[in-house]
Amino acid sequence: MRSPAAACLIWCCLTSILVAQNGYGPVAPAYSPSAFTTTAQLDPYAMVVPTDYIASPMGAFPDGITDGMLVPMANDLTGRFSDRLWFSAEYLYWRPEGMHTPALATTSSTGTPQNEAGILGFPNTTVLFGGRKINDDTQGGFRLRGGMWWTPAANLGIQWEYFDLAEQGDGFARSASGTTILARPFFDTTNDRETAQLIAFPNLVEGQLRIATHSKLRSFSLSARGGICPRCDGLCACGPSDRMDWIVGYRCLKLNDAIRFEENLNSLVTATPGTIALNESFESSNKFDGIQLGFVRRVHYRNVWGETLMRVSVGRNEQTVQISGTSDLTEFGVTESFTGGLLAQRSNIGTHSRDEFVMIPELGFTLGFRVTDWLDATLGYTVLYFPNVVRAGDHIDTDVNPNLIPEETVPLTGSLRPQFYFNETDYFAHGLSIGGEIRF
Repeated sequence: MRSPAAACLIWCCLTSILVAQNGYGPVAPAYSPSAFTTTAQLDPYAMVVPTDYIASPMGAFPDGITDGMLVPMANDLTGRFSDRLWFSAEYLYWRPEGMHTPALATTSSTGTPQNEAGILGFPNTTVLFGGRKINDDTQGGFRLRGGMWWTPAANLGIQWEYFDLAEQGDGFARSASGTTILARPFFDTTNDRETAQLIAFPNLVEGQLRIATHSKLRSFSLSARGGICPRCDGLCACGPSDRMDWIVGYRCLKLNDAIRFEENLNSLVTATPGTIALNESFESSNKFDGIQLGFVRRVHYRNVWGETLMRVSVGRNEQTVQISGTSDLTEFGVTESFTGGLLAQRSNIGTHSRDEFVMIPELGFTLGFRVTDWLDATLGYTVLYFPNVVRAGDHIDTDVNPNLIPEETVPLTGSLRPQFYFNETDYFAHGLSIGGEIRF
């Protein structure tokens, strides 16, 4: 039988051998990079990474970016927002509502007497420009839309929209020598009859007349969008891939018009030589700010889908009309400048504005065709109704007191005409759109 001392010695030897084989204890192997580091050796500024992630010697931003953490982070974000972002771009081919104008330029056949030349109502008078709607031709433009679903279930998100119709212009320009007739008609309130300002008439005056007009429509909206289907309890009869959403948000809509006149007259009467340079401008602006409410319904059939948009915007339309006019009269080499022209006088010149409450409905249809998993081709139609707007042509008053025409008669006799008053009308715009929609 072994003594207790011998048994203790044998136990200690066996324990030392086992510990050494497992890398622990005072007889552990020498340190290697693959071995663990003791607490005293830990770098307090070292990067802590997951146990299954092997960092390169450069840390998070190595020579090869795919070896670091940026790509995993990007992949994570992409996964989070996959199929939750969308963007569409469309070319617009719309027909906007034109604006009415009175007869603004006339002519008469050769031999017409001066007291009938260019005057409305006489058989020899022809209207050259105005007396009809202008700026009402089809016009190009573009529309951009985009949005993002905040939730993976695509039941709450945000969307924006911007469209812009190209500026539409119409106009008239004519230079006339002293052998033809060119005039601007108006109604003489003092003598209570139609008359005209002569820009060109044989042996009396020669000159040039230029009339330029433009109209422009654009819109921006930012809205929250939420899903109704499939939580509508079957009220919408939606299919498994169909959806119906509500939209609530802000909308801004702008409609601007302008009509500008430029005249240059030269007297052909040797006893009273001189020139007249006249400029007039009539500009209107409609700026709508308000909330929009609506619904979007999209249904699918194989690789084709159809979408209906119904919305109404409610808010304030700021109506502004600006009228200006100047005349430069030169006689015997001396030039004087005056306020006023022909249809713009001190009686209506200025900036006039007011606010009106309006409701703007809009209806749109879109047909989509699946091209790839992330791209659709689209074809659509939109109709927009903008009530209670002011247009430049509706604020040209052709009733004029000739005593106001520069140089104004002092003391003034007769009425203060032309005058300003707000004249509202309605505006329609409708047309086709073609483009594409992507999802990413």
